[in-house]
Amino acid sequence: MRKLQLIFGLLLSLGCLYYAFRGISFKEVARAIGHADPRWLILALGVYACGFVIRAYRWAGLMKPIKPISAMALMPPMVIGFFANNVLPFRMGELVRAHVAGQKIKVSRSTALGTIVVERIFDTVTFLSMFLVVALFFPFPGPVRHGAYVLGAFCAGLIIALLIGSKHQHRTHALIARLPISETWQKKIQDLIVNFAHGVSGMTQGQYVIQALVLSIGVWIVEGTNVYLIAQAFPILFTYPQAYFVLFFLGLSVTLPQAPGYVGTVELFGATALSLLGIPREQGLPVILTIHGIQFGFVALLGGLALWKEGISLNRLLNRSELTTQSPADSDQSSVDTLIH
Repeated sequence: MRKLQLIFGLLLSLGCLYYAFRGISFKEVARAIGHADPRWLILALGVYACGFVIRAYRWAGLMKPIKPISAMALMPPMVIGFFANNVLPFRMGELVRAHVAGQKIKVSRSTALGTIVVERIFDTVTFLSMFLVVALFFPFPGPVRHGAYVLGAFCAGLIIALLIGSKHQHRTHALIARLPISETWQKKIQDLIVNFAHGVSGMTQGQYVIQALVLSIGVWIVEGTNVYLIAQAFPILFTYPQAYFVLFFLGLSVTLPQAPGYVGTVELFGATALSLLGIPREQGLPVILTIHGIQFGFVALLGGLALWKEGISLNRLLNRSELTTQSPADSDQSSVDTLIH
């Protein structure tokens, strides 16, 4: 099943690359990138780096109900997770991030995964809020609007399910106790649910919700500003509000089951967004490739440094069987890995 998903993702990415580059001269694209103003790119890189600091503080806030952890202590697991998302398919980096965080800060990895799920929920809520604001000024195509509605419905359903599950854990445990499996497995699954619910507890406490929402808005402002600054390095007419129109397309592109690194979908969605703003693909594609390249390269550099600092080899990161190594802080990890793999 996983091989079929990977094949589908690769085919989708290749198809997107074909349509993104169809009729475009590779030489012209390379020449346009080579003539980009480096001053704007350096400034964009600095702004993009600030986004990771904001993300680390947000994650530390979501960890606070579980265990007080400094934002800087969470930075290595976070950037390793982002790096893993670039080299592994299907956002497997989130599981890698939970694994590394569990070992580093001595919490259950299923609890760490719970905080990551909550973080993604806040990302989605603010992302969709941005869509509603931008839609007041720019007309989105029908398929994009429908994609936003589907994403919103899924997010709302997930929030409701997590809130109900956290409030009625005893009922969930009673249901598991009726399953036709051994008591050992019942206990493992119940422990998994308890730890995961502990990880999402920040979503039920007002002060952490407000803090996470404010920082999530900051994350998307940084992302939009990064798009705007990179576009200024090229000879196109591009305004700051338009950056958020493009950003929404880029955000949707990474939700699809593509190949590692979001290759293809980012290029097609980004170039399409710019073409809707009146910027031809031959001018827009170099901008999108530069955005993608800077972000990918920066994450690769940070991730590589974090792997070195934490003593984790790239081979170990790519070998998912290493994720099953039990952490001393996570006695239920063998059952977690069985379930998530």
